Amino acid sequence: MPEKIERVVSLYPSITEILVSIGFLANIVGVSSWCKLFVKEVRKIPSVASATAVNYERLKSLNPDIVLVSTGFQQKLAAELYQQGFNVYPVMLPKSLYGIIENVMVVGSLIGRREEAGKLVEELLEELKTYSVKVSCEERPKVYVEFWPESYSITAGRLTFVDDLIYSAGGLNLFSKAAGFFKPDFNEVSRGNPDIMIFIFERKADAEMGIEPLIARRGWSHIKAVKEGRILVSTEKELPLTHSGPSFTLTLKLLSEKFKELKLIDRSN
Repeated sequence: MPEKIERVVSLYPSITEILVSIGFLANIVGVSSWCKLFVKEVRKIPSVASATAVNYERLKSLNPDIVLVSTGFQQKLAAELYQQGFNVYPVMLPKSLYGIIENVMVVGSLIGRREEAGKLVEELLEELKTYSVKVSCEERPKVYVEFWPESYSITAGRLTFVDDLIYSAGGLNLFSKAAGFFKPDFNEVSRGNPDIMIFIFERKADAEMGIEPLIARRGWSHIKAVKEGRILVSTEKELPLTHSGPSFTLTLKLLSEKFKELKLIDRSN
């Protein structure tokens, strides 16, 4: 790692948000196009990559001191960047909400903004305490969440920040006994009979097309969530369940409020 870091390229939205939140925006010289979907402050900063592919000619022209990526599906990209001669640091994909908070300290320490990171951590811990819902296991609604239906169809199990987010909001993830991110077994969803189903689309146009045809094709008309009209269709921008940046506390608040609005958990919690 370089002794002093002044020019940073960040290719993962949550890392970019951390940098902005601890006052390092002026030092970000490049981002991914993906980052711009979640962090409005970097929309005028040059894009040098998509989520998994880099324009190396453009990246070299920025002369970064370090390139920040995530683990998970960006691990291959991290190795590629290193082979191309860049200083690269892969920040761990968090397995819980506390993992998101830990990443704030990791990134802050890395770039020499430890004090600013510490203050943000204190704020996030307080917000996490405020917005978390305490519900007994018996009262927790079963929640099925699916990302990018009809293109990838990915859900989350335990050891993911998504699973922890659902639990902290007062719910119980339908696939909490499985681990990581994976393609769900639609028959298991049917047998699990969730109380609420959440579908997150990448684009608003896809979300507006409606979920009824998908429900019909998968034979889910008998599921409790479908019969009682507890289906939440949203975009990543409106309900960023896949985003593991400091704004996760706002997502937690939105999700818990939705559970209360649908009378899945007691409003007094």
